[in-house]
Amino acid sequence: MPFPLSERERSRWNILALISVSHIIGAAAQYGINTLAPFYQHDLQLSRAQIGLFFTAFYLGMAGLSYVAGWLADRLGVRGTVLSGHLALGLWTIAASFAPSFAWAFGSFFLAGLGYSFLNPASTKGVMAWFYRDERATAMGIKQTGVPAGGVLAAVLGPSLVLLAGWRGALAGLGAINLFFGFFFWALWREPAAESGSPGSVDRSSPEVLAPLKVKSLISLSFGTALLLLGQMSLLTYIPLYLKETMGLSAYWASQALALIQMGGMVGRIGWGLVSDRLFQGKRKIVLVLIGLLSVALSLCLGWMPPGAPLYFLLPVIFLSGLCMVGYQGVSYALIGEIAGKAQTGAALGIVITVNSVGTIIGTPLFGHLVDSTGSYSIAWLLLAGAILLGIMALIFFLKEPKPV
Repeated sequence: MPFPLSERERSRWNILALISVSHIIGAAAQYGINTLAPFYQHDLQLSRAQIGLFFTAFYLGMAGLSYVAGWLADRLGVRGTVLSGHLALGLWTIAASFAPSFAWAFGSFFLAGLGYSFLNPASTKGVMAWFYRDERATAMGIKQTGVPAGGVLAAVLGPSLVLLAGWRGALAGLGAINLFFGFFFWALWREPAAESGSPGSVDRSSPEVLAPLKVKSLISLSFGTALLLLGQMSLLTYIPLYLKETMGLSAYWASQALALIQMGGMVGRIGWGLVSDRLFQGKRKIVLVLIGLLSVALSLCLGWMPPGAPLYFLLPVIFLSGLCMVGYQGVSYALIGEIAGKAQTGAALGIVITVNSVGTIIGTPLFGHLVDSTGSYSIAWLLLAGAILLGIMALIFFLKEPKPV
């Protein structure tokens, strides 16, 4: 039976909490890669570029199955897609903890990325089904806070687990949590009641379902957000090493600083969603442009910051970088769903993630290579600022935003 309105409203916030926890658990395994880097770098005898290649491996996996995962989510539903993702992510993260070499770890993180690719399209489709447009960016932002919250969990829990069980035990623990949570999600997930006019009601024979995807708009959005994502991944991958090598922090405190970035990302994903829904009445493009311009300014600050800069200046820049470079995705995911329509959200997000991943696959190790080649982080941060600006120009000139309805 359809829920009374008040009961449906209560249920959708419970469902949103479940989706958000799914992101926390999945992202904790993902961000274990960079959080634990100062600990496993010596054991595996890795260069900075090789550490960046681990994120490349992860995103290669995501790119390889994102469209398929989104297509499956559109047709098979959220429950089974999320379960499959957590199981694969957990198993291959555990496998990475046994790595004796770079090649083993690279392969394991690639396969873990295949599993992670199932989580975002399915959860985004879930939000599109349960929430209306006037609150969708906020709900999407709340969902996406699970990703930086997972980073906070990894940054806080990971180094402590290293002290108890070594980096291998810490990584295996993050994988095991995913295995258990997959079955927990399966047991608790529910689809929205099929109420007339509800956000979750989809007629598979409707024009929205049968219409072709708006690939041109999705590609324009993909290019712009790919370079924002490059900023995010470069920030999250190299900040611990940057703080250790340039600013003189210990490996432990350099890893802990990731929590500050991820906290900024959590605030940003909710805050920018509210700005888009309330201040700009559901407009997404202008908010993404604003976030991008702030990200350019913050990358320039990191590039121009002198070695040993005082913490009262360094820490706010790191927090604000997280607010922008990590905090943008709730708004962008809402826009993806609105360009595609709720019936094709999974496939559309799969396309965007695939294109976004190319930027991360190429750009993240390139950032590390620039530092290895020049011996300086400044050049890499300044070039990153230029890349983000290029992406924002693409959004300004080529992205056509659908009108709010």
